[in-house]
Amino acid sequence: MNTQTVLFCFIFFLLVSMQCEASTRTLKVEDEGLAATYYAPDSSDGKMGVLVLGGSEGGLPEKLAKPIVEAGFPTLALAYFKEEGLPPELERIPLEYIYQAVSWLKVQPETMPDKIIVVGWSKGAELSLLLASKDSSVHNVVAIAPSSVVWAGILKDWSKVPGPSWTYNGKDLAFVPFNPSGEVNGLLDLYTQSLENRTDSGEANMPIQDISAGVVLMTGENDEIWPSPTMAETVCERINARTEKKCKHINYQGADHLLNYEFLKSGSDMNQTFIQALTKHNNH
Repeated sequence: MNTQTVLFCFIFFLLVSMQCEASTRTLKVEDEGLAATYYAPDSSDGKMGVLVLGGSEGGLPEKLAKPIVEAGFPTLALAYFKEEGLPPELERIPLEYIYQAVSWLKVQPETMPDKIIVVGWSKGAELSLLLASKDSSVHNVVAIAPSSVVWAGILKDWSKVPGPSWTYNGKDLAFVPFNPSGEVNGLLDLYTQSLENRTDSGEANMPIQDISAGVVLMTGENDEIWPSPTMAETVCERINARTEKKCKHINYQGADHLLNYEFLKSGSDMNQTFIQALTKHNNH
């Protein structure tokens, strides 16, 4: 490779890097009231904005956002705890904070007005469905390892009893507490036993009846965290009982809680399914 070619490659790489940097914006709580990273696409072909919500790992869900950004969607990767200016743990997170992020995303010049897509995994999948039940501007939901109920929060110290994960208008949302009846062998067993021992009379059920968005749920057969395949089936059965074909559940054999991260790999079959799911219901 001659010197001219090397110089050209270096300049090209530098221009691409500068372009990517210029299209990324960091939001801070003290300025915009949000802790997030916004990725504006280079082209302005009028795609819906995508709100990305991570799970119990907390912080900015940049790993989950990456394939969505690569597909050219204006993307807001939102932290809702475990980030500067936010609660340190996943307990009593106000839904108003999430709505603020939705409002911010919808008015960006790169996004289509009035409608958004929400993508979440694990606790973020739970939050995605909850958000869609309360905000009709959510057009599509793509949820990895979702829940059919609202769960208790998650604290670092498992010897403590957590309160609810979410609040609304200053009030705790009804939730399913951790309530095992016997010996617990891992998280999957804890969540499964807690579902079996519910005493909330259905008050903590995800309010599926209020979801108007198209919903695609992706689960792993070997989910070791919670029974997401069973809960996803419950969600789709309840949605499709009243609105035909608005919910699709894809269960992957051999995959774990977060699908072995296979859907994050550009060009994989699972990645293509994931990206297609973002716009699956655009014609409804």
